[in-house]
Amino acid sequence: MRSPGILCALTATLVAASAATAEAPAPPRGNFGGGALVAPPKGIFGAGNAVIGLRALDDGRLEIEATVRAKCTGGDITADAKIAADGSFSADGTETQEPSPNEKVTTTYKLAGSFTSDAAVEGTVSATLETSAAGKMETCKTGEVAFGARRPGSAIGKRGAKPGARYFGTTAQRGVGPRRPIVLRMSSDGRLISRALYGEQVKCSDRTHSIAIDGPSENIRIGANGRVSDREKYTIDNPTTRLHVDDRFTALIGRDGAKGTFSLSDRTIDKGTGNIVRSCQSGEVKWAAAP
Repeated sequence: MRSPGILCALTATLVAASAATAEAPAPPRGNFGGGALVAPPKGIFGAGNAVIGLRALDDGRLEIEATVRAKCTGGDITADAKIAADGSFSADGTETQEPSPNEKVTTTYKLAGSFTSDAAVEGTVSATLETSAAGKMETCKTGEVAFGARRPGSAIGKRGAKPGARYFGTTAQRGVGPRRPIVLRMSSDGRLISRALYGEQVKCSDRTHSIAIDGPSENIRIGANGRVSDREKYTIDNPTTRLHVDDRFTALIGRDGAKGTFSLSDRTIDKGTGNIVRSCQSGEVKWAAAP
């Protein structure tokens, strides 16, 4: 499943807490990723879904890339914020993007979060999105969306998913600053990946790059050994071209963490000549996540 969107950077300044009687906790460092996912059958590209990536730098700055979804479109958030001594931060503002030459999206948002440990972030984001295309305007809202992000380690633990859990993490691809995020939602009985969503980038034969959010099939069965394999292969028929898509997703799921790969590939064929007009590939991309 594919949906266009450009992940943008949010830079924050980290202020470390201090105390006279205790040593201040070490500031978070490294790449964090995650987001939010509503349960099926609600749409994966509808309200309540988001991906968020963060990178905490040695000099105390924090970079974040985020894309939120609402019923009518998706929007990107860029802002500056300060993290308070208690680990909290907030930002609000309005951003405008042009996903295509004839489309404009304006996102007005409020975002707040907190580092709950040196490896975890929890927060909320809400946004109103206005889209205009071909002279038609539409407005939709995300509602208040609770998100999580983790700095995943290498631990997998006992094979099999933690029932009903969300797993948050990062991929090997990098955005403007942070690694791109991934979020997975497990079924209540732990037997399925209900759905997953990740930020991605592909390189195309016309020397362009395409940046979007994507996800594998819904309700993928987790094997007894914790392994998952999914392939989506389909064709989109357009008036003058035909798009052939071949996407793959693998996972190893445990109670303490998860890891896997994804790859994206598509070819646009001219119906009249049969020639390949454009092809795009991500290559095999590794990811890791933690509950």
